[in-house]
Amino acid sequence: MKSRFILTGRKRPFASSITCFGLFLVITYCCLLFFPSFIEAQGYLPPEQIILTWTGDPGTTQTITWLLPQCSPAGVQYLRAEDYDQGENFDNAHQLTIEGIAFDIDNTFYSYTANLTGLDPDTKYVYRVGNEGAWSKPTTFSTAAETENFSFLYMGDIQSGYEAWGEMLNSVYEENPEIKFALLGGDLTDSSHDVEEWEEFLDAASGVFSRIPVMPTLGNHDGESYLGFFALPDNGPAGLEQEFYSFDYGSAHFVVLNSNKNALPEIKQWLQRDLEATNKKWKFALFHHPAYPAVHDYKGIDKSICQNWVPVLEENGVDMVFVGHQHLYMRTHPIFQTEVQTDADGIVYVLGNAGSKTYAGGGGFSYIACEKTGSNYQLIELDGDLLTLTSRETNGELIETYFINKSDRPQPQKPLYEIVPLTGDTYTIGKTTDGIKNMTVNEGQTGWKYFAVSVEPLEFAKSKATVIFAHLRDGFQLGLSVLKAGFATVETVQAGFDIKGGDVIKVYIVDDLNNAADHNPIILQ
Repeated sequence: MKSRFILTGRKRPFASSITCFGLFLVITYCCLLFFPSFIEAQGYLPPEQIILTWTGDPGTTQTITWLLPQCSPAGVQYLRAEDYDQGENFDNAHQLTIEGIAFDIDNTFYSYTANLTGLDPDTKYVYRVGNEGAWSKPTTFSTAAETENFSFLYMGDIQSGYEAWGEMLNSVYEENPEIKFALLGGDLTDSSHDVEEWEEFLDAASGVFSRIPVMPTLGNHDGESYLGFFALPDNGPAGLEQEFYSFDYGSAHFVVLNSNKNALPEIKQWLQRDLEATNKKWKFALFHHPAYPAVHDYKGIDKSICQNWVPVLEENGVDMVFVGHQHLYMRTHPIFQTEVQTDADGIVYVLGNAGSKTYAGGGGFSYIACEKTGSNYQLIELDGDLLTLTSRETNGELIETYFINKSDRPQPQKPLYEIVPLTGDTYTIGKTTDGIKNMTVNEGQTGWKYFAVSVEPLEFAKSKATVIFAHLRDGFQLGLSVLKAGFATVETVQAGFDIKGGDVIKVYIVDDLNNAADHNPIILQ
């Protein structure tokens, strides 16, 4: 293994507040005064461990992080590929100067993060990082296009076998250069504070991830070094930004969660708001611990995730969830409300394992559709309404190909009304995958409570409609409240129930509700 330099964390409460540039002036002055030949003899090493991520819009921004073993001013030079003359001429390039940040208490190692903004969408750029006399080799990246046709890579736990993983990563990218970015499912190293492991991981990763961005999640083996190295979106809940974040690419929305903290109530609320705010066709989630494991999880994290996150994911129509932790490949059938769905109307969970550490499967759960031990990777291609998941072993041997076709799913009728539950302290607002609004009673709430909604007509109402409040507990209906009205304008209606924490109030609006044997109500929302 090469011995070079390494990080121990960016978000360091113990790191020195002295900037790299200030230290550089002091060190340079001392070296020139007492050791005039030092700078010439020592020189500067060019950056090698360079990683791309996103902290902003993938169409107009690019984030670049790199490392230097010495404290010196550094920067990035970049220009459109069509303006680059292949002669390593960056005379006309944009340039951004970056101050380094110390990684450890001894101020031995330094990281640099450049956020490039104002880029042109769907454009290839050439860039290099470092400083005069010590630039990295020219490398390219491409900004995102507004498209429904693209592919990305998923890899589960790495944790060990970095050289073999790096060879697989490079081989996958060489065979699939159309990949736009990668997701990593956590446990990037076995010990987050082992500097040799982090160096091995970065050496293996930077060959590909200096060309396409990588967006990771935290595993149970990741920690301060992970948070110190990766520059990620700051759109998560207060105090937990970058542990929880989301981003869009083309027709898809991605939400990334730290499953080590799955029981925090503020995360559930943030997740609900984040998914409700997107109108993307495809929705994906990424976190480390599986909600539906391949083998029994004696720690019960799966049950906690199923309680806290899965209902929110289901209510907001998430299509696929990528997980790791159990060191094998496993794909589930579509699952909705703990039941396997035969019509593909549910969430598919994909468990991956990219490193050399492997476990056996054999859990025998009915939701398991495919299972394979060993190291593997997944390619996901989106083409309009069609998703193609291709899973392969390290050597490229096919495990399976799986499809989701949204055009095969029943298309909802045009809604005539919109129901908007009014906010309150009694309940948390959500909706089912088919768009039915609901209110889940918060823990600690008991007794008779009222639930109010606003009914807004989306076109002129020619006849009366019926609003139905359904009170459910543990999946069983306890009561109904029915109100019939014209709803020609926006109106607020409410119903009261004797509730306790965990109860669900669903609200429908239908054309008519009666006892006629030949009448089936039509949902109008």
